[in-house]
Amino acid sequence: MKSQRVRTVLGGLLTILVLILGWRVSTGHRKDACEIRIPHLLVCQVFDVHGLVGSEKLSFFQDRDVIAALERRGLRVAVEAAGSRTMACDGDLRSYDFAFPGSTSAAESVLRAAGSGNTPVTVFSSPLVVATFEEVAGALPPGVAAVDQQTFDVARYLSEVFAAKKRWRDLGLAAPYPGFQRAILLSTRLDTSNSAELLLAVSSSAANGGVPVTSQDPNKVGPLMRELFQAQGSTGLTSEEPFDQFLSAEGYQLPMQVVYEAQFLDAARENPDGLVTEVTTSDGTTHTFTRIMLYPAHTIASDHTIAPMTDRGAQLAAALTEDPELRRLAAVHGFRPAGDPGAFDAANRDRGLALLEPPGPPVPVPASQAWKRFMSEVITGVYGEDRAGACRACIRRCGGSSPGTG
Repeated sequence: MKSQRVRTVLGGLLTILVLILGWRVSTGHRKDACEIRIPHLLVCQVFDVHGLVGSEKLSFFQDRDVIAALERRGLRVAVEAAGSRTMACDGDLRSYDFAFPGSTSAAESVLRAAGSGNTPVTVFSSPLVVATFEEVAGALPPGVAAVDQQTFDVARYLSEVFAAKKRWRDLGLAAPYPGFQRAILLSTRLDTSNSAELLLAVSSSAANGGVPVTSQDPNKVGPLMRELFQAQGSTGLTSEEPFDQFLSAEGYQLPMQVVYEAQFLDAARENPDGLVTEVTTSDGTTHTFTRIMLYPAHTIASDHTIAPMTDRGAQLAAALTEDPELRRLAAVHGFRPAGDPGAFDAANRDRGLALLEPPGPPVPVPASQAWKRFMSEVITGVYGEDRAGACRACIRRCGGSSPGTG
């Protein structure tokens, strides 16, 4: 009798569950795999997923809301930071479920290196911007930074500031800015980082009369590009390192650098007051530094693309592209979700920091072999044959494509 009552209760519960699930499907109220739980009856299984990501995406995957949203999809994600251009060649790719570099070409290289026939999935994008200070933008020659301090003319910077070998003091910037230093637009290392490749692409196009590089060295822009990176000296391996220094109290020592828009917006989200710093120098003078970002007049953007090497990696790619909550959270962190401009607009319109429509026309990153040879020559001129040779060996192992980064 007792067992019959138990069977009746269980049967009733199952009937109710089927009716609820049927109603949700029929009305479009779908729940994620782990959102409906009935102890001892319906238990969710969460799978561990392990991947490599560009450093600019670490805060996204460490966000508690992102972690919870992914677990509702049955995924517990652990990530390690790596430069996008080195992901295909560093470490044992078989120990990872996915890689998440800052370009589609880098994701393709990872899949080739892993021997995977899977297709890369572009999840979101982020334009390259110039992170600087209001005072620095105002000191640049007229037209380099727009009067409204929203855009940056790369061609005019190259001709009127960089090629003219201007120092910060030549532009009227006094201490505590490093006045004796050359007025350099800093980036990460070209041999490891995707954001540096984007700077090379937009700068070489500007130096080439607004035409992207399609031959090995058009109009002899190679020497200028080598100098552009050589003059930077020692820089970060990933996009996170120099930007963290820019955000510090001594950030004025790096007056101008390229970063991803998402990095700047995410930093403003985490610490809105951190964009303004007051520093008192040894003579008792107080200086106020207000951080801003400028968009290149011809924008260039990174396509952050997942290389799924296992079924779990593919499930993560699907979750990040299909789940409205995860797209919203990506936009909150400053990324532009692929195919969903409304999510970025909703998250950033009222913050007043981002241009919802970056200036154009956009500059493409060339995919030709001539571009790869051109970039290899610049790397050789800046870092030496050893680094260029290592990059070429990596390219050969990855099936002939330049691994593009964080």
